[in-house]
Amino acid sequence: MIAGRRDLNYFSSRAFARLDPARGVIRSRGGARMIGVSDDFLRGFVAACEDEAGVAAPFILRRCGVFFGARLARRFESELGEFAGASVRDRSMSELDALIRDLWDGCGLGELEIEWARGASGFIPVRLKGSPMQDIGPSGHVGDDMFTGILEGFFSHFCDGELRCVQTGDARLGDREGTTFVLAPFDLAKRVEGMVAERTRHGEIVAALAA
Repeated sequence: MIAGRRDLNYFSSRAFARLDPARGVIRSRGGARMIGVSDDFLRGFVAACEDEAGVAAPFILRRCGVFFGARLARRFESELGEFAGASVRDRSMSELDALIRDLWDGCGLGELEIEWARGASGFIPVRLKGSPMQDIGPSGHVGDDMFTGILEGFFSHFCDGELRCVQTGDARLGDREGTTFVLAPFDLAKRVEGMVAERTRHGEIVAALAA
C-alpha cells in the first residue's frame, strides 16, 4: 500500500531538513543546501522586480519560476532516486502523484491536485491551494506568475517536449474552482490562452479540450 511506503513522505518527513550548526546551513537528506525565505523577502523580491522592470515584472517572475521549477525537478529526481534506489520515472502513476504532492507540501509550496487522466487528451489540469505567492504580486496585477513558471519548468522536465503552463483561474478573483492551471504543448496552450482571454472558466476549458 502507498501509505506503507516510507519514501512517499520523503519531503514532509521531519528527517528531510537537517541543520548544520557548524556551517550555519540547512541541508536536505540528500545533502542539498536549502534556504527558507519569509513573506517579507518575497514581497521585497517582487517590489525589486517591479522597480527594475515595470510592466515586465510578471514576465520576469514567470521566467524565475521556470528556472526554479526545472532545477527543483532535477533535484526531486536525483535525490529520490538515490534514496530509494529506483528512478521516479519507473514509479506507478499513483506513487508519482503522491511524491509530487509530498514535495510541494513538504517544501512549503502549497497543495497540488493533478488530473493525470487528462494526459490522454494531451493536457494536464492542476489546482494549487496555499501558494506562498498567492497574496504577493506586482501592483494592479492578479496572477500567480511565479508558480505558473514553476509548474511549467517542473513538469516540462519529465516530458519529451516542453510544456506551457497557463493560469486558468484565481481564488482571489472569486473563482469557485480556486487557483487553477492547464499544462499543455505550446499549440494547445495558445488555445487555452485564447479561452482565458474570453473569461472562460477552468471547468469549461477542460471540457472543451477533452471534447
